[in-house]
Amino acid sequence: MIDLHTQHDRCGHATGSLRDYVLAAIDRGVHVLGLSDHAPMFASEEDQALPRVAMPKSEFPGYLAEALALKAEFEGRIEILVSAEADYLPGATEPYRRALSGLPLDYVIGSVHMFEGRDIFDTTRWESVEEDELPLVKARFFREVAASARSGIFHVMGHVDALKGNHPVLGAVPAPAATDEMLRAIRDCGVVMELNTSGGTKKCGGWYPEPEVLERAHHFGVPITFGSDAHVPERVADQYEEAVEVLRGIGFRTWTVFRRGIPRTLPLA
Repeated sequence: MIDLHTQHDRCGHATGSLRDYVLAAIDRGVHVLGLSDHAPMFASEEDQALPRVAMPKSEFPGYLAEALALKAEFEGRIEILVSAEADYLPGATEPYRRALSGLPLDYVIGSVHMFEGRDIFDTTRWESVEEDELPLVKARFFREVAASARSGIFHVMGHVDALKGNHPVLGAVPAPAATDEMLRAIRDCGVVMELNTSGGTKKCGGWYPEPEVLERAHHFGVPITFGSDAHVPERVADQYEEAVEVLRGIGFRTWTVFRRGIPRTLPLA
């Protein structure tokens, strides 16, 4: 059992310490756990540009030190991978590249949270969007995820259709050309797509991405990994068994995990 996407209290929108997540993972039977809290907003001059979104820059060294200490402490009981979830911001990738380069990270999750100037989970953003605009909006979002894969900064693409999080109708909106472009970019850039089970914490319910996207990902040979995106320790590995069942039905047989940036596969079990 694996879980490569967890948060903790430093980011300002999750609860529990890193140790709490490690202990919850052990209780749950997880073999490989990624500590991957939301990295600072490196493109901003402020120490903590978004207090309820990402940790302060001044906290990041302490986060890494604590995660590495837990990795050593629990060796033999659980494999801990040290990671971070970082934002893809068009035109502002270099601060992230510089900040994350050379760090003892096993992998970096790349996520699009700010899209066209607004938080993707902001429910008010949809008040002025007409229904016939939604396919174009979704296509632009998928192309931004594709661009994040091409940036060369990330190893895992996080919650690739999370734009639907608080606007559930977007889940079923078709954007076939942009979907395929995104999936090809992920595959061709040697990046991995995440099956993220945190959709149930938003209005959309379910998982990121939609089943149809998972099927297309298998068609294109996109490698996959699992992330609960737990913001409370109790959600570590949430719905893992159901995810395995669905993915095996589609045809997936392995997870991809990382050690110091090097991918390796584990049986989908």
